[in-house]
Amino acid sequence: MTRTGRVASVGAFLLALAATAAACNGRTIHLGNGRTDGGPCVHAQVSAAEVLWIGDSWVLVTGTQHTRVRDLARAAGAIGPNDDYVISAAPAATMAAVANQYAAREAGATRVKVVIMDGGTWDTLVAGGSDASVASVVATFGQFLDQVAADGTVEHIIYFLTPEMPGIPGVAALRPQLQQACAQSSVPCDFIDLTPIWSGHAEYTMSDTGVPVPTEAGATAIADAIWSVMQQRCVAQ
Repeated sequence: MTRTGRVASVGAFLLALAATAAACNGRTIHLGNGRTDGGPCVHAQVSAAEVLWIGDSWVLVTGTQHTRVRDLARAAGAIGPNDDYVISAAPAATMAAVANQYAAREAGATRVKVVIMDGGTWDTLVAGGSDASVASVVATFGQFLDQVAADGTVEHIIYFLTPEMPGIPGVAALRPQLQQACAQSSVPCDFIDLTPIWSGHAEYTMSDTGVPVPTEAGATAIADAIWSVMQQRCVAQ
């Protein structure tokens, strides 16, 4: 499919859903669960099936967010050459739906050890960035973190927040509160703020899709930011 055709397809899909419903600048590190002695990470301690990606379209479009991280992990020997991560993200998912993506996987035979996620901006987008929608997202994210801690199997969470842009209201209000929740989580949680990563890079966004989503370049930037955190913190290495 040509890029024009792909953009049109993504735009139509996201608009239909709406009608029915590199460096890691800006990252906050919650210390714990990593090498503190400066030594190399020990590989193959977490299987690919124990790494869960949850969230919304910013995980799925274009898909390079997870395929690039997977390929880098394969090359590093962190997972097997044919192993792949579990992707449970869905377009137009609210924060509550994102939490349920985790719960469904955790209830299965293979328990989750690492969560890589976004989420919350669909709630604020639908509500026009209202204070109530922001408060609801923050409360739901806090409940999610509490549930993950209570389950006792997850060793690390990596959360990335969509960049500030006109088509996604509420990001500026969400940022400090989600960042704080991540920092206070009893399960080690790294917060990646995409706004500084996106700065000066108009090519990172498909802005003609109704709801902004990453281009291939943007998806690669997200993947590189996530992989950098995984390497620095020995997450699923």
